[in-house]
Amino acid sequence: MYERVMPVFFGGGLWADQSVVHPVGLAALVLALATLIVLPRRYQLFPLVVIALALPGAQRIAILGLDFTFVRIMILATLAVAALRGQLRTIQWGWPDTLILTAVLWSVFVAGVFRNGLDGFTNSAGGAINTFGAYLLGRTYLRSLADFRRLLLCFAFLSLPMLVFFMLEQFSGHNLFSVFGSVPEQTIARNGRLRAQGPFAHPILAGICWATILPCLIALWQARTGARVLVATGIVAMPLIVMASASSTPVVALMCGFIGLACYTWRHYMRSAALGLVAVLFALHLAMNMPVWHLLARIDITGGSTGWHRYNLIQQTINHFGEWWAFGTSATAHWGWGMQDITNQYVREGVDGGIVQLLLFVTFLLVLFIRLGRAQHLTRSLAESRLLWGMAVALFVHCVSFLAVSYFGQMVCVFYIFVGAVAAVTEDRRPVRASVRVAQRVRVSTAGA
Repeated sequence: MYERVMPVFFGGGLWADQSVVHPVGLAALVLALATLIVLPRRYQLFPLVVIALALPGAQRIAILGLDFTFVRIMILATLAVAALRGQLRTIQWGWPDTLILTAVLWSVFVAGVFRNGLDGFTNSAGGAINTFGAYLLGRTYLRSLADFRRLLLCFAFLSLPMLVFFMLEQFSGHNLFSVFGSVPEQTIARNGRLRAQGPFAHPILAGICWATILPCLIALWQARTGARVLVATGIVAMPLIVMASASSTPVVALMCGFIGLACYTWRHYMRSAALGLVAVLFALHLAMNMPVWHLLARIDITGGSTGWHRYNLIQQTINHFGEWWAFGTSATAHWGWGMQDITNQYVREGVDGGIVQLLLFVTFLLVLFIRLGRAQHLTRSLAESRLLWGMAVALFVHCVSFLAVSYFGQMVCVFYIFVGAVAAVTEDRRPVRASVRVAQRVRVSTAGA
């Protein structure tokens, strides 16, 4: 056990540009690839999910300076299978797809042309595969709430062995996943509390992953769609994993999820509630001696939280607006101590691609909320209504968590698969059905003639 300090290389790619392959990890990758080929469509996303949740991100194969993490290999392989079987053609292009594609292309363009040359272009291109590739897979394989339900059951099943590993780490102070690299052998401690992280790159990301899945799983329980024992065990296991991470951000995410689920009765008034919340925050900003984002500095659920760092990061981002607004910036360390640790997804988007990328990202999230609200109004099924609400709450939890953490590693894959699913299940298919009905009427009338 040790208290974490911030080394000189903090934030750097310690495992970049080198192959790190453990025999067990390689066997898992080969098995996942073989399984991907033989599984039917409805289960083809599962091998990627297992690799993303069960193996640390250090497992990779470096070829000519290009890093192919095992997650990235699985994304490319799953995309290839989907393309060969014609499944990508089922996507009906819409606003979320345009926004996320534009954001990804802008990020690659800015990093390659305006900031870091060929190295920046290569790194951004790899990130684009993780981001847009995972999003496309969510759009392709999770086209209905039934598909999403199967994925949730997969998460529930995986939460059980993960809980065992997290509990062993919590009680022993030793992370069994350290043999794969990128995670410490001795569990990180803060203020005497062990912060279990399992295969994730950070305890906060480990807790956030399971805290954001939980609302959907609870909604699945409320929908009464079967597999009650598996769903119930997942509902018990996931909060325990979150608590094992001993981090304030996942605990706050857990609380936000419970509060959001409790608001189901007032689901049709969420637009008014959101506008009211914005008005309240604006009023607090005018009334407080400090800016409203200073409230982040006062959050400390588990003890030893770095809420002041979150506040200062936002403040310094505003103070240095001229450095990043156009095309982002390559360095933030000179903003203050620890400012190279960008623990805010919104700040990360701005730093990586300027105000354009930040606006694209925020607009993308807003469009997803609007589509979820529209789908909620159109559905007449209680089970679908519950699950749609669970997805909306999970997206809300992600948005709140973005104020205290920026996603990297396998969490990027998990998040973009989820938002791809949101875009898919809220797809407006009525025009397609209408065209089919018109075609049928034409055929009938032609046959009658």
